[in-house]
Amino acid sequence: MIKKILKKIIYKLSIIASKNRWLTVFYYTINTKGFQHEQHNVLRGVIKNKTDKNNIANFRRAIHRIEKGLITQPLKPIFAESYILETVLTYKRLLNDDCDKTTLLWGKGILIQYFEIVEKTDIITKAYSEFLKLIEFETSNLPSTYFANERVRSKITIDDFFELNKQRRSIRYYQNKEVPREIVEKAIKIALQSPSACNRQPFSFRVIDDPSMLRTAASLPMGATTFSDNIPMMVFIIGDLSSYFDERDKHIIYIDASLAAMNFILALEVQGLSSCIINWSDIPKRNKRLKKFLKLEDWEQCVMSISIGYALPECGVASSMKKDVETVTKYN
Repeated sequence: MIKKILKKIIYKLSIIASKNRWLTVFYYTINTKGFQHEQHNVLRGVIKNKTDKNNIANFRRAIHRIEKGLITQPLKPIFAESYILETVLTYKRLLNDDCDKTTLLWGKGILIQYFEIVEKTDIITKAYSEFLKLIEFETSNLPSTYFANERVRSKITIDDFFELNKQRRSIRYYQNKEVPREIVEKAIKIALQSPSACNRQPFSFRVIDDPSMLRTAASLPMGATTFSDNIPMMVFIIGDLSSYFDERDKHIIYIDASLAAMNFILALEVQGLSSCIINWSDIPKRNKRLKKFLKLEDWEQCVMSISIGYALPECGVASSMKKDVETVTKYN
């Protein structure tokens, strides 16, 4: 009875608080359940970002900013001057760190292209001098910016792509058949082609296929209760909030990871595998269990989980009719 009364009071307070921004802040100050976990994770991520000089996301952001300068029309004679020296020094530190070698290759290629065309101010000259100490000028097979008409051209038609998207449906019951890791890795490779803010790619794929771990993994998200004992592989997409130096970017892990997830499940589909996106609700107890299970840091947050397997032929498929184009489209 007391709980019901308290719920009614909180509900009425929420209505009042929603009418004013400061009242909203006050409401969530006294009712911390809603965003306490997110606030802690975001702040831990921001602090980690600012204190970690070897933060690879910051380096990737800097290289991407330089790339944008390289393709600006008309090209500016001087750009990236305010951060080029720190970018080179970060590159130097990362060379001695156990980090993604593709990132270093990308950084090397773009920095070589940058120093070839930019006007040498005192600061840029100093950065260039530091950069020359780190590299041998082997320029073959190094990444560089290019023109739009030089892009890879797919032979897929719009009708083919539409059919693929209609083929992809949430499948919840799978054959008792092992999922080959090489197929999943091909799908991840394709997922990594998705757009990402400043190309930071602030996510990782945590793949669980060990039978002794699967039962626990499948029980962690909500929404899989009815088929959790039938899942041959679970994937948790984990966002990294330490990729950002400011709270303003707290939602980008969800955007970028979701863009990658769509590529991922379509890539599974064309290889004969089915999947089901399982929502990850921001519930403190479940977050705590998952963090312990996957040994996650405070700044690592689950975006979604995905079950994967070969569909049972007799598995039912929900019709899930989609909205009309007219319903969701508004011009100007």
